[in-house]
Amino acid sequence: MGAHRATGATAEKSLVSGNQPVLFVADEVQYDNDLGLVVATGHVQLSQKNQILEADTVTYNQKTDTVTASGHVALLEPSGDVTFADFVELHDDMREGFIKNVRALLSDRSRLAGNTARRVEGNRTEIRRAVYSPCDLCEKDPTQPPIWEIKAEKVIHDKEAQVIEYRDATIDMGGIPVLWTPYFSHPDPSVKRQSGFLAPTGGYSTTLGAHTTIPYFWAISGDKDATFAPMFTTDAGFVMSGEYREAFNNGYVRAAGSIAYTNQENSTGTAITSIDTVRGHFFSNGGYDINDTWRGLWDINRTSDPTYLQRFRFGGGFGTTFGNSSSVPYLESSAATEGFFDSRSYAVVDNYMFQSLRFGVGEANQPVVLPTATYSWVGHPDEWGGRWDASSNVENLVTPANSGVQIRRLSTGAGWSIPMNGLIGDRFNFSAKLRGDAYNSQNVVLASGESPTPTENSGRVYPQAELLWRYPWVRRGNGYNQTIEPIAALIASTNGGNPATIPAEDSPGFEFDETSLFVPNRFPGYDRVDSGQRVDYGLQGAFYGDSGGSSQFLIGQSYRFQSNGPYAVGSGVNTRRSDVVGRVIVSPAPFLDLIYRFRLDEKDLTFRRQEVAAYTGPPSLRLGINFLSIQHDPLVPDLEERRQIGISLNADLTRYWSLQAVGVRDLGSSSVLNSNGFNVTTGVAETVSSGIAAVYQDECLVFRTSIGYSGTRAGDIHPGTTLLFTIGLKNLGELSLPAYSSGTGGSTSSTSFGSLGNLGSTANSAF
Repeated sequence: MGAHRATGATAEKSLVSGNQPVLFVADEVQYDNDLGLVVATGHVQLSQKNQILEADTVTYNQKTDTVTASGHVALLEPSGDVTFADFVELHDDMREGFIKNVRALLSDRSRLAGNTARRVEGNRTEIRRAVYSPCDLCEKDPTQPPIWEIKAEKVIHDKEAQVIEYRDATIDMGGIPVLWTPYFSHPDPSVKRQSGFLAPTGGYSTTLGAHTTIPYFWAISGDKDATFAPMFTTDAGFVMSGEYREAFNNGYVRAAGSIAYTNQENSTGTAITSIDTVRGHFFSNGGYDINDTWRGLWDINRTSDPTYLQRFRFGGGFGTTFGNSSSVPYLESSAATEGFFDSRSYAVVDNYMFQSLRFGVGEANQPVVLPTATYSWVGHPDEWGGRWDASSNVENLVTPANSGVQIRRLSTGAGWSIPMNGLIGDRFNFSAKLRGDAYNSQNVVLASGESPTPTENSGRVYPQAELLWRYPWVRRGNGYNQTIEPIAALIASTNGGNPATIPAEDSPGFEFDETSLFVPNRFPGYDRVDSGQRVDYGLQGAFYGDSGGSSQFLIGQSYRFQSNGPYAVGSGVNTRRSDVVGRVIVSPAPFLDLIYRFRLDEKDLTFRRQEVAAYTGPPSLRLGINFLSIQHDPLVPDLEERRQIGISLNADLTRYWSLQAVGVRDLGSSSVLNSNGFNVTTGVAETVSSGIAAVYQDECLVFRTSIGYSGTRAGDIHPGTTLLFTIGLKNLGELSLPAYSSGTGGSTSSTSFGSLGNLGSTANSAF
């Protein structure tokens, strides 16, 4: 018969079609040369074209190029998929075949099982009476149904098309059928991006009514995609939104927008517009590398009216958290060109325009900057250890209003700074700067209050010098390290650096606190400067325990030699002696942080501003409490007294369940003028925003629900409650959680539970 047996042998043959070698590894191999049979038994492993077949018994017919396997059969694919079966028959380089009692473990640990399967052309598997689920089985009782699964009369896994198709399919949740469809498909685990529907979001709010959003993702190509998200509401009509993304070799572009046909209402519920109107928004940003030195950037943000973004939760542009437009007072659009000449010089030419989101502020009153250009340079250390720097700026600002305000500015300056060691272990840093500014303005109401002439030319020369001194003391104690460091700075400049003929457009007021105590020029922008002479002094220290606990503090004050300073009343630095500012941070244990910031009146040390924050607990159970208190200043009528408390909680209840809660409440301490002209406390406490969200997330399912309240009242945004819920099934439309909405027209609190992010980065299902 020409048969023989090899025990513990390894046999290699290359007698198959296409001259593809087959490698056998087994405990025992039998050969029948007359029949062309190879029979391997005992821990058999067969390899061909990056495919591995394992079984208890494998028979290979060289004449028909057929492989049959039985007993603990496992077929390993190059993609990482593993197919298990009781019996397998394969031929044509294992590209065609039949499988009995098939069970497949896909590369992402999803499971697919069926009665029988047919393998076609090596990349298509057709399974009868099949079940699919990406969920892990219960460890205690694997016979229990998974959280969700798909049962179908026929399942087709096409690896070339990278899709899994279902015919006559039913989706079960916990073993209970919830949805039937004649056809259903979703990408296989190897797909990162594919067109299809994303996880829907639904809910109810006082302003929108019942609403649902069903996003659809379109994978246009490898470098571009788009998302379409229609929103259906019962009380605010239909909203269509979308986003487009594309990446280039040397740049990117992103654009988003929406359009709605709905009305606007004021805070009393009556319509602002007599009929429904078209509303919408458009956001776009991008960048392009012109060459190795220059690049262009743009950021465009526009909306149809002040409350549209907040009502429908579209945020305040790509630079803000999704849905968090309630804290955005305006939209900013810009186009810039940046130049990076070396590691020490930088240039930018920028253009700005603004859109106010406050009622009563007309578009024509918003300034337009066309352009502003800045160049900055920092030199190498010189032979003394000092360093030179220089910068220049030019700006052209216009206002489209009838007044025709125009401001043109040219500013240039240079400085030199050097660090020095003192004789007793102290440290000095000396810096000197000289800047010159020239202005040409038209139709601007200047700080002098006089009616300006049609054209006003003005300028200044602004020198400033600073000597900063530090004297750190370090002490080793019993189980801790201690540092104490007195700090003082002498800052000098000429008096009267802010003539009334210079406009003040880019230097708004600021809040004096410990972070700006030792800043030489505390004004932002160029229009206002910190003139005169002053001394800043303070003390900071820290304690660091060997076991990990720590405490830090800083307290300080500023003294100005002139009685008249450049700061506004109520700023905290408008008198010779400034208010006392400071902070204390105590972390006695890894899971406890206490923060206290304050500003005390310079005369009687009464509290002008207090901020208290406490955070406790591990990441799995984190509680935060914030308290803010601002005292009313009789000299500043617009500054009302305010006391506000906020609470946040993040808790991992179980392995899969987590809870998040936030709340902000005004304690009712706003000061108003009564009929006699005196400031009195209203005593009305009200909730600014609050909400709670519960999230369930395991290896195959995400479910999230939230309910929140917002007290925001502006235009067609009025106080009320919002309920949102989202469900996502793995491989059937994955998701990132939407931002928590505690508003009624979609308004949100200052705390976000998450963000939609890049919806296009997930695989999606298609019906």
